[in-house]
This record gives sequence, C-alpha cells and structure tokens, in this order.
Amino acid sequence: MKAVTLLLAAAAFGVQANHDEHDSHGHGAHEHGHGHLNLVVDGDQLMIELQAPAADLVGFEHAAKSDEEKAQYAKAVARLQQPDALFRLDPAAGCKLTQQELQAAKEDHDHDHDHDKAASDEHEHHHDEEGHADTGHADLGAMYTYTCATPAKLNGLEATLFSLYPSLEKLSVQGILPTGQTAAELTPSANKLSW
Repeated sequence: MKAVTLLLAAAAFGVQANHDEHDSHGHGAHEHGHGHLNLVVDGDQLMIELQAPAADLVGFEHAAKSDEEKAQYAKAVARLQQPDALFRLDPAAGCKLTQQELQAAKEDHDHDHDHDKAASDEHEHHHDEEGHADTGHADLGAMYTYTCATPAKLNGLEATLFSLYPSLEKLSVQGILPTGQTAAELTPSANKLSW
C-alpha cells in the first residue's frame, strides 16, 4: 500500500533527523516532555503516528507493578485508543478512523548492548528488571489511519492531547502532505498545524 510506504518513509525521515540532531548527546530521541508525530496524507487517507515517553503518557516508565500503577497504565492505553480526544480534524473533511494500532512501551537503556531487530521480531526480549529499574527509558505510542470523505477539506490538525498530558511540552512533527514534506513543532500554546 502506497500510504503505508509513505508513512514509513516519514517515520524514517523523522528518526534520522532526530538522530542527527541528538547524536552528540549519545542517547537519541528519548527526552521527557518531547513527543514525535509523523503524519501522511495520501489521497483520502490520513495516517498519524504518535510516539512519546511513557513518563509523559503514563506517569512512569518502569513496568507497572502495583495495582495503582496497573490502573494508571490501563487509563493511558484507554486514552490512546480515543484519538478524537488527542487530535481534532476539520469535521468538513469527514474523516473516520478505520484502523489503529497501539505500540507498547519500548525500553531504551542507558547502557550499551545491541538488540538485533530481526531477533526481537521473532521473540519477546526480556531484561532483568532488578538491574534496569531506574536506567531504562520507555516510549509509548499509537498509529491511527483515517479515511476522509472530502480530503480536500482536510487542511490541518489540532493537537488537543496537550490538555490530557500536561508534562508533554512539545511534539516534533514530520509529515508528507499534499503540499510536500513538512517539519514543525507543536506546543500547548501553538498546537495547530495547517497545510
């Protein structure tokens, strides 16, 4: 599917740009308060990918242990399953959510060891949590696909998620839009992207 290829290209572009920007820090893209938003508009399809530190979306980054933490994590997942509370699209475009996929917390550790992606796709990789309790960083995210009845009227997006996640201070946006590629930064006070 052409649209999926475009979304993957946008995501790769964003990851590379972010990697280059943070390369001197040695830790990559994980920064509390800073999320990433990739979007692609292709014909009548809109794809949005959100990635942010679990600390901002859940309130902590370690595996949920207590009943209270498990409830907090479940609440965060439930919020991510309601993209209409996270983003506002022009109703005139008639966009309907057709697919969504949650991306569970992925840990990014401060120590150096290589994780083979092919191997991790075949089996789940487990760490000794005792040795990593305070050193891991986890990201959480979701991917949403919309089909729009009148895509010509889809000319922007409002990120309303800042009101739900007060510790989220900015979203770095990478997109492939009908007008070309775009890069922007959204904040609670400047939360609208137009194209």
